[in-house]
Amino acid sequence: MPTQTELYGQMRDAIAAEARRDTALRLLSQTHSRQYLDECLRALNSDAVRATLDESHREIPREKYLRFHEDGKRDKAGMLRESITRLLVHIEHPADADIYQLGVETYYLQPVDDVAQNLRAVALAGLAPIDPPLACLYAARFLGEPYTSVFNCEPALTAVDVLVASNQRLPIYQFLLRDGLTMAQTRRGELTGKALESLGDDFPLRLYAALIDQYAEIDQPTASMGIINAVIARRATTLYDRLERLILATGDADLRRYGLVMMAAARDDELGERLLRMAGVARREDVPLYIEALDICRQPGRDDMLATLKKRL
Repeated sequence: MPTQTELYGQMRDAIAAEARRDTALRLLSQTHSRQYLDECLRALNSDAVRATLDESHREIPREKYLRFHEDGKRDKAGMLRESITRLLVHIEHPADADIYQLGVETYYLQPVDDVAQNLRAVALAGLAPIDPPLACLYAARFLGEPYTSVFNCEPALTAVDVLVASNQRLPIYQFLLRDGLTMAQTRRGELTGKALESLGDDFPLRLYAALIDQYAEIDQPTASMGIINAVIARRATTLYDRLERLILATGDADLRRYGLVMMAAARDDELGERLLRMAGVARREDVPLYIEALDICRQPGRDDMLATLKKRL
């Protein structure tokens, strides 16, 4: 029987994806070395090898996952289980729901923060197509949870996707009313922005107007981007005044640039007319932003306004 070192060399040197897969699985089943575990899972999660995986390859990853679950000290941050879960999600076998439910229940609380957010996110993505009602319950729990990552907003970002896929938007609205401001003000504005963008075309505009007023006060760029995207994508004309005020009032030049460019790119007559009017009274420091936006605008009068703005540079 080849040693682990020999298996590692064979895996590393394998050219064919199938040979690399088979050797990686053999090594994964035998090794306790963190170095080899990482290398096996990296190989198995590569695009070429992962494309060759099917349900016949589930047994070894499942067994390894359950061992790590029983002895969490061997995978303190859940990173190995996260990689294994990605393999199983790709294989898409309904009998792996037990693994996914273990994953969404896993927390590792360190002195400052939890470190298993990505594991919960991947497990939730795996659970969603197998048991949508249960996945939505976990998704609702994850929204606004204090352990939401400040680096990638997981697992809450995945939770929004799961709820939208099941057309369950009430928890998203509740999150925006209760916890969205806190998330936006604690380096998790991407989550709030995505939630603001995910309420759906049938969400009452009167209620959305109140959300715009609520979030405009904190002027958090990534959250406000969600508002801009939602209003423009929906062509919510009754909210265009609020959209304009949001773009003009922000203290963030990048957000203003984003809003102006989105107005121009929308190819909407009313938004185009508003953009031209706003450009006509633009502050001098904003002139380059309007020029950038008008470069992609197709509204009549655009060329004359561009010429006027360029004279102000």
